[in-house]
Amino acid sequence: REVPASATRLQLLQGGAVDIAQNLLPTEMKSLAGNAKATVTSIEASQMLWVELNAAMKPLDNVKVRQALNYAMPKDDIVKTILQGYGKKMTSFMPEFYPGATSKFYNYDFDVDKAKALLAEAGLAGGFATTLAYNAGNPIEEPIAIMYQTALKKIGVTIELKKLPAGTFFDSLVKRTEPMIFNLDAPWTPDPGFALNLYFQSGSFIDFSNYKNEKVDALIKQSLTTLVEKDRMAAVTEAQKIVNDEAPWALIANPGFHLAHAKDIGGIVYYTSNRLSFQDYRRV
Repeated sequence: REVPASATRLQLLQGGAVDIAQNLLPTEMKSLAGNAKATVTSIEASQMLWVELNAAMKPLDNVKVRQALNYAMPKDDIVKTILQGYGKKMTSFMPEFYPGATSKFYNYDFDVDKAKALLAEAGLAGGFATTLAYNAGNPIEEPIAIMYQTALKKIGVTIELKKLPAGTFFDSLVKRTEPMIFNLDAPWTPDPGFALNLYFQSGSFIDFSNYKNEKVDALIKQSLTTLVEKDRMAAVTEAQKIVNDEAPWALIANPGFHLAHAKDIGGIVYYTSNRLSFQDYRRV
């Protein structure tokens, strides 16, 4: 049954008219705490939320600028206030629970002073102006965009927010027409070589940040062709370090998988596609 408004989906679940309500807002899921009929099952998931930093556009072609934009992202505040604790800050460029994924190179906690210093090193001590596009169809992106806009003012960066209808948004994402644009996605196959190849191989269709590094391309190819596991893991680890240092994304959060459902529904199984398989579910 299709119910466009999340508030209506919540009411139907609370009233017992439906067994499952998908895609509720974090505040709506929070409201189910202590509910007699419904609950929320939360699972660490493959979905990632980030901002693409288009390396083909100035000044985002400068790695120091991209690093500064990462330091200016208030990830902890976003997770706490907008996501209401559903999910966690993103500290790697693939899902952390995938084999070979690592957060050991992450160093982008919110730091205004570091962000300002990096902009100065890039010759942009006075800041710059750009735009950030977000999907009107995803209600959490607008408040995140506003919070990020406020944080960027502290380092002298002014961003115009572009609220795009879903169709226009995805067209802009694919065509890489925006300097900064949100992305919410997941590599379905839990493999580090697959994830890196999907997002950071310079010939990939969904390398929406226009990221290109020949060394990373070679490491990704090695990870997908060698049968020696030790060499494979060494390749994906080195590639992750380079990607982290060159910051083609402004990391935000791993939102997690959250399913609001009646308390008598069991058999919930998580798939890295983040899709539901209703044959798994049963009444308990």
